[in-house]
Amino acid sequence: MLKYLAYVSRQSHVISDKDLKNLLQKSRNNNTRIGVTGMLIYFQGIFIQYLEGEQENVDWLYSKIAKDKRHQSIIELDSGYSKERAFSDWSMAFKKLQKDEAFEILGYKDLETAQLFENKQNPEEQPALSLLNNYVKNL
Repeated sequence: MLKYLAYVSRQSHVISDKDLKNLLQKSRNNNTRIGVTGMLIYFQGIFIQYLEGEQENVDWLYSKIAKDKRHQSIIELDSGYSKERAFSDWSMAFKKLQKDEAFEILGYKDLETAQLFENKQNPEEQPALSLLNNYVKNL
């Protein structure tokens, strides 16, 4: 069984497109090395990420991310186990999401980023998980 984990976090400081590109390259190299696959969505200073792989590797990586000074307000949205990977071909798929795309996916005129940090919601109602699930279904 593979473990999956989804979380949302805020950037702690402004991240340029060049910084994002470097982060993505390092993540892909590290994830390939430890057998973790997943998806990263960047939306208006917010990271939404889905990780999957062997439990010890996913737990180690999430612990590392939680200590990373580029992240703040980290909230685990969902985790569990699956027989198959959703992102078997991606060491880290990436999408820089624009407001109009969020509107098309979620039906919100203006997605309030505060909604992404409301951890008391059912996973089915969490906007961040809706965004991730949309990309999983459309791969």
